[in-house]
Amino acid sequence: MASILVAEDLSAVGGISLSAAVPVLTAMDYQVAVLPTSLLSTHTSGYGRPAIVDLAQWLPQVFQHWTAAELDFQQALIGYVGSVELCQLLTTYLQAQALDLLVVDPVLGDLGRLYDGFDADYVAAMRRLIAPADVILPNVTEACLLTGLSYQDQPALVTLLTQLQGLLKPGAKAVITDVTQADKIGCAWLTDGQVQFVGQPRLAGHYNGTGDTLAAVLTGLLGQGHDLKTSVTLANQWLNAAVAATLAEHRTDARQGINLKPILKAILA
Repeated sequence: MASILVAEDLSAVGGISLSAAVPVLTAMDYQVAVLPTSLLSTHTSGYGRPAIVDLAQWLPQVFQHWTAAELDFQQALIGYVGSVELCQLLTTYLQAQALDLLVVDPVLGDLGRLYDGFDADYVAAMRRLIAPADVILPNVTEACLLTGLSYQDQPALVTLLTQLQGLLKPGAKAVITDVTQADKIGCAWLTDGQVQFVGQPRLAGHYNGTGDTLAAVLTGLLGQGHDLKTSVTLANQWLNAAVAATLAEHRTDARQGINLKPILKAILA
């Protein structure tokens, strides 16, 4: 059983981020070390202002304890971080780990703008965090922020992906996760300078936590030894099935994350 460190936010209500990543990776037979980068009463979409616990004092103590206890992680998935200081702590800690796989979902913003509370210093800290990654999973907005290119909802993918690759170590892959082509939404990356795209039909509605879930599934598949194209293909198929199952529920409360059952059934099949 491989060990994996998953660092991202934990919302008590909402079914996203860590709440989605842990069952997915556990079903994939990982021993999951959970590192909440922030603790919220709910996620931030639709519930009003959540109660947030400041973990700034606790997180450095976690790293000190884990180092003293000589804990070793084989893989890591980093999602929402939230502060320059924690980006720096994670960067330092991960450099001391002999990781087989590091995946970073560089959460910065969406729809062409930074999330509230983030600034240029935070973008710079995220560039340092992604530098040792094996795979990064930005959306189009985050890809533009990391590269300094102007935001376009339909960007020139060769240019954007080439610029992203320049931020990474040799052999690493940048995968943009919310690319639309015709009636499909999916992921794009470069192979030998050519854009590769894998997508599924876009389904109606907005669903919280799809990016978090995609990142967890992709990381798990890559860690199991699947190649990038296979991992992206399966992750998009399973995510599409989960969104379809969510849509079929005809929910009266759209704030919850997606129905994970199709993904878990596919993993366990």
